[in-house]
Amino acid sequence: VLGRDFLPEDDRIGGERVVVIGHGVWKDRRGADPGIVGQSLRLDGEAHTVVGVMPEGFDWLGAQLWLPIDPGHAEDGRGMHRLLPLARLGAGVSLDQADAEMKAVAARLESEYPETNTDRSARVEPITETIVGNARTPVLMLFGATLVVLLIAGVNVANLLLARAAPRAREVAIRATLGAGRRRLARQLLTESLVLSLLGGLLGVGLAFLGVKLLLAAAPAGLPRLDEVSVDARVLGFALALAIATGLACGLLPAFSASQPDLHSSLKEGTGQQTGGRRHGRWSDTLVVFEVAFAVLLVGGAGLLLRSFVELRSVDPGFHERQVVAVPLSLKGDIFNPERVLPFYDELLARVGDFPGVEAAALGYYPPLEGGWETSFDLPGVHERPAGQRPEARIRPVTPGYFRTVGIPLLQGREFDERDLGDGPGVVVINESFAHTFFEGRDPLEHSVRKGNWWGEDRPSEYRIVGVVGDVKMDGMAEATPWAMYFLHEQWPFSDMYLLVRTAGDPHPTVPAIRDAVWALEPEIPVENVQTFTEMRSEAVAEERFQTLLVVGFAALALVLACVGVFGVLSHSVAQRGGEIGIRMAVGARAADVVRLVVGKGARLVALGVALGLAVTFGVTRFIRSLLFQVSPMEPTTLAPATLLLAIVALAACAIPAVRASRQDPVRALRTE
Repeated sequence: VLGRDFLPEDDRIGGERVVVIGHGVWKDRRGADPGIVGQSLRLDGEAHTVVGVMPEGFDWLGAQLWLPIDPGHAEDGRGMHRLLPLARLGAGVSLDQADAEMKAVAARLESEYPETNTDRSARVEPITETIVGNARTPVLMLFGATLVVLLIAGVNVANLLLARAAPRAREVAIRATLGAGRRRLARQLLTESLVLSLLGGLLGVGLAFLGVKLLLAAAPAGLPRLDEVSVDARVLGFALALAIATGLACGLLPAFSASQPDLHSSLKEGTGQQTGGRRHGRWSDTLVVFEVAFAVLLVGGAGLLLRSFVELRSVDPGFHERQVVAVPLSLKGDIFNPERVLPFYDELLARVGDFPGVEAAALGYYPPLEGGWETSFDLPGVHERPAGQRPEARIRPVTPGYFRTVGIPLLQGREFDERDLGDGPGVVVINESFAHTFFEGRDPLEHSVRKGNWWGEDRPSEYRIVGVVGDVKMDGMAEATPWAMYFLHEQWPFSDMYLLVRTAGDPHPTVPAIRDAVWALEPEIPVENVQTFTEMRSEAVAEERFQTLLVVGFAALALVLACVGVFGVLSHSVAQRGGEIGIRMAVGARAADVVRLVVGKGARLVALGVALGLAVTFGVTRFIRSLLFQVSPMEPTTLAPATLLLAIVALAACAIPAVRASRQDPVRALRTE
C-alpha cells in the first residue's frame, strides 16, 4: 500500500539494509504514518530503511516484517537445505507439470553436486497445504462432530413433532374432510417446523457470539488464521441456510406421516389419543435407534481422543520440567560480532549463577521439545559413507552444566567440564538413540565423529565422543526421538542461544532479574517469549488438548440429547399406551411387570442403536488415525467403556417413564380410555 517491493540490489552483500513492514506494525507501532517509507527501523540492533508497507490482511504464517535473505547464507554452502522456495505457476501450467520440472531440476543438482544433494529431491504443493495442511484433519473432525450433534438434536425435534402430530390426528382428519389436500396439510406442518427451527437458529446465532469468544480464549496459539475467526456475514448466511435445511429435514417425516390420515379411524375415535399411535411409534423408535447410533459414534470418538491425549501426556520427555525457565537470546547486529559472543554469554552466566535461589544455569541451542537443524556426519571405523550418503543428526551446542540444568541423565562417560577448551581437541556428547543405532555392541567412548557436509571451516574436523546422555523429545511429544549430538558451545559458538535457569522454587520471580542482567550487558537485546519448561510442555500438547476438549464437550452434549430422546419416546409411548397398561394392571400385572415392559422396550432401542453405532464407528474412526497417539481406531478397551457408559445412561433415562407408568391408577386410565 506504500513504497515498493525488494529490488535485486537489496539482495547483495554490502547493500543497504531494508525492510518491508506489515500493516499491523505500520498502524500499531508507527501510527499509520503516511511518510513511513524512507524512515529507519532498528532490528536486532541494526538500522533498516523501510521501503514498503503491505496491505491489511496480508499474512504469511504470522510474519509482520520481511527482509531480503541474508546474503551471508551463500557462505554456508550447499549443505544448508533450510529455505522454502515460493513460486507462482505460469499461465496454463498444472501443478503436476511444475512438480515434474522441479524433480528434474533436483535430479540435475544431485548429479552435479553428489556431496550435498544425494537423495535430495523437490516437491511442489499448493501454498494452502503449507499453511493449513496440518489443521485440515482436526477441523474436519470437529466439523463432523458438530454435524453429528446437529443430527441428534434434529432427530429429537423430529420425534417431538411426531409426538405432537399424534394428538392432532383428529384435527388433520377434519381439515382433510373439509377439502384440505395432502400438499396443503404437509405445507402447514412444515411451516410450523420451519418457524421452530428459525427461532432456534436465531437463539443459536446469539449464543455463537459468546461461543466464539470462549473458543478463541481457549484456542492454542499458532492455529492458522485464528485472528480471522468471527461471526460475520458468511457465518450468518450459513446459519440461516442451516436453520432452514434443519427445519425442513426435521419436519419432513412428521409432515409426510400426518398428511395422510386414516379419516375413518381418526373421526371415529373421538379423542384421537391412539390415532396413528402405532405408525408414529414405529417412526419414533427408528429415529431413537439412529439417535443412539450417532451418540455412540461421537462418544466412542471422544473416548479415543481422550485416551490418546492421556497417552501423549504421560510420555517421558527425557528432562525434568519443573523449576526451569528458558530465555531466548539473539545476539545480532552491528554491536555484536563472533569475538564478542562468547565473552557476553560467559559474563551473563556468571551473573545469573550468583542470583539467590538459582541452582544451575547453562546455555543451549534450542531447548528440549524445540526443533533445530541437522547436519551430516561420519563415524571413522564404524559407519563410514561416501559424500551424499552420510546420515544426519540434530546438533545442540551447549555449555558445561547444561545436562544438569535441564535434568538429562548421563548414561555413560562424562559431561563437558573445565578440561574442554575452545581451542582444544573437539569433544561431543551423543544421545542414547544415536549410541544404540551406531554402536550396538561397541563402546562409543572409544570412537569419534567426523564432520560431514557442512560444519564450518573454522571448527575441528573430528570430535571425540566423551559421553552418552538420555534421549530428549525435540519435535513435540508425539514424534520419535532423533539422533542428537551435543557440542561444546566454546568450540561451536552460536549467537542465538537459550539461557536455561533452574531455580530452587518458582522460576517466574527470577525472570525480571534475568532481564535486568541481560540489559545491563546490552540494553538493545530483546528478552521476549520467556517460558518455563512446564509451560513449554503444556504448549507442546495444546492443540491435542484443545481438540480433545471440544470433542469431549460435543460427546457430552450428544449423550444428554440421546438420553432426552430415549426419555421422550418412552414417555410418549407410556402416554399413548395408558389404556393398555391400565388393563394389564387391572388383570393382575404388578408394578415390576410394567417397569420391565417399559424398560425392556427402551433396552431394545438402545441395544439396536449401540450395535448400529459401533458398526458406523469402526468404519469412520479410521479417518482420525492421524490424530491418535499410541491408540488404535479400533481400540476395544476404549470403545467398550465409552459405549457402556452411553448404554447405562440411556437405560437410566428409561427409569422415569417406567416408574411413572407403574404408578398410574388403572381405574383412571380405563375411564379416560
